Amino acid sequence: MSFNQDSIKEAVSEAREKGKERGINFEQSFDLAVNFRSKEMDVSKPENRFNQELVLPNRLYPPSKVCAFGDGEFADNAKEAGVDNVVSKDEIPTIGEEKKERKILAKSYDFFIAATDSMPLVGRYLGQVLGSRGKMPRPFPPQADLGGVVEQYQRTVRIKMRNTPTFHVKVGHETMDDAEIAENIEAILSFVDSKGHTEKVGSVVVKTTMGPPIEVESWR
Repeated sequence: MSFNQDSIKEAVSEAREKGKERGINFEQSFDLAVNFRSKEMDVSKPENRFNQELVLPNRLYPPSKVCAFGDGEFADNAKEAGVDNVVSKDEIPTIGEEKKERKILAKSYDFFIAATDSMPLVGRYLGQVLGSRGKMPRPFPPQADLGGVVEQYQRTVRIKMRNTPTFHVKVGHETMDDAEIAENIEAILSFVDSKGHTEKVGSVVVKTTMGPPIEVESWR
């Protein structure tokens, strides 16, 4: 099964219009659901369960939230690059020793980066809570140019599938135009194709936060 650009754009446009019909007075996101046929996608096999980051062609809004661990030059570079928070080396043990605080930290940010000299502390105090969520930070030297790294994370999503043959992922926001959202969807479907699972897809659905699901029409 494959999908063409026109069918994706039509589904996005319809999802936008029908989302407005609900009379929602707040800004909505666009979400994508890729559903596989259960008989062909045995999720009991680890190789069939996705858990991977994917960089989308267009930045999401609001962008993914990034937190940095480190001090000095690294912290300054991280702030300049636009991270949402910087946690100093001294703060890591304090947060890590409080179960509630470390869970809040892990849930509050989508991605983490760290200075190389902070990684031992991160691993010791936060490794369990971040590792179980697939959020262990990438290490960088103090002088690293983090601008491109943070920008890339701000348009990165995590494709994750656990016990059911489906995954859901944010692909856009109503402030984005239909073409940008469609391009993000195409990137996700290309990812599925790269894994050799395209023929196992049963349906692809796009919807706004409160709107009805709209199926992307397929063609062979």
